Amino acid sequence: MLTVTIPNNYVEERSYAVRVLLEHYCGIPVDIIVRDGSEDYLLRWDNKSIRIADAFFGKIKSGSSYLHTTNLPGKVIKAKSALLDDITILYGEDHVVLQSEKIDCHADLFAGVFFMLTRWEESLPVKKDQYDRFPASAAVAVREGFVMRPVVDEYCQLIRAWLERLNYPLPKETHRFRIVPTCDVDIPFFWKGRPAWRALAGLFRKHFNPIKSIHDFRKYKQVREQKAKDPYDTFSDMMSMVEKRNLTCEFNFIAGGNTKYEGYYSLEDPAIQKLLGEVKERNHRIGLHPSFDTYLDPEKIRKEKTSLEEAAGVSVNASRQHFLRFQLPDTWRNLAEAGIKVDSSMGYAAEPGFRCGTSRPFPVFDIHQRRQLNLFERPLLVMDVSLRFYKKLSVEESITLCEKIKSEVQKHNGEFVFIWHNSTLSEIDDWKEWQSVFESLMTDPS
Repeated sequence: MLTVTIPNNYVEERSYAVRVLLEHYCGIPVDIIVRDGSEDYLLRWDNKSIRIADAFFGKIKSGSSYLHTTNLPGKVIKAKSALLDDITILYGEDHVVLQSEKIDCHADLFAGVFFMLTRWEESLPVKKDQYDRFPASAAVAVREGFVMRPVVDEYCQLIRAWLERLNYPLPKETHRFRIVPTCDVDIPFFWKGRPAWRALAGLFRKHFNPIKSIHDFRKYKQVREQKAKDPYDTFSDMMSMVEKRNLTCEFNFIAGGNTKYEGYYSLEDPAIQKLLGEVKERNHRIGLHPSFDTYLDPEKIRKEKTSLEEAAGVSVNASRQHFLRFQLPDTWRNLAEAGIKVDSSMGYAAEPGFRCGTSRPFPVFDIHQRRQLNLFERPLLVMDVSLRFYKKLSVEESITLCEKIKSEVQKHNGEFVFIWHNSTLSEIDDWKEWQSVFESLMTDPS
């Protein structure tokens, strides 16, 4: 077994980083030894070792908290040392020494893992966006230009390469590349989900054309008279497109809330009951989309989870926060307390890429209670509205960007998790040509 000696401070935090990187990511069981006087991390087996510098927790004054802006990565380095494989160094130095039976690394890989996975920077005081979210523009990964790199996955690849170089008996890689389509069911129907006058007025404001308004009214009547399909009711088509590629989709349903951001449907609506039944019958997954105000309220999440389970007749253990509204680490803790096992909210609305520095699901850590929670995060990498409205990309530019992200995910045997809303497969709001982006997301990289 691989033994890992760590210094005797911030033991919970250090142990989490060590176990996640070595056990969860690399598949290597470890025995952690806490030792007074240790100054670095020391990985040992037989007569061989890898030393990894402690350039973070060891620098924190006794009695102080690391949760401070002064402890954010100062100078982010793109490694040039031959054995560091161009990794992004958040803490420590770009220096590594190789000897016959040991490697001495001056970059603190474990601090980098802890920083990216716990997202502790997002708990610091910062001006939030209009939805009370940590803004992507404030994130170190965005400011320093490495949000498109899965740095934690790269650390895993690096550690495995070092161990192999020193003839450690590595276990076989068990992670496999997966494409994971998801759909957040915010507004399932265009005409049914709101008063007709409001929908018609909204369309008129966009095109400001009386003739088109007459055409819109005719479409509305056809849907109400069941002579035509609602333009947002693209679920069957979406499932067919997903099934064609031997994939399954997760549909996240809203089960409560009383703000202006929800209330477009009820789980008791016969049309929603029919949709839930079709999702189950076609072997796709049903998840929870906790409503706008749930991110600080575990009881609301629990009630909405129960409501969805009763309406759908299935056990629900996965969720994604409505509007990606999140406060770290509180929302993670609230989800865990409500019985959610897998969250998929960790993606920036304004920036596609690797918010957590990884494309693999990972166990989360509560930086306030200083413990690992019974919850996994499945990072969100791409969202339809991010491409068109936040990044203002064309269809072609979106496909290029998504292929770049997907290639990184495939390289590291990760999960390519993306959101495509049912409404964006409709012809409303000029989304029609974006279907090609949705299809490209489900295509294996060449």
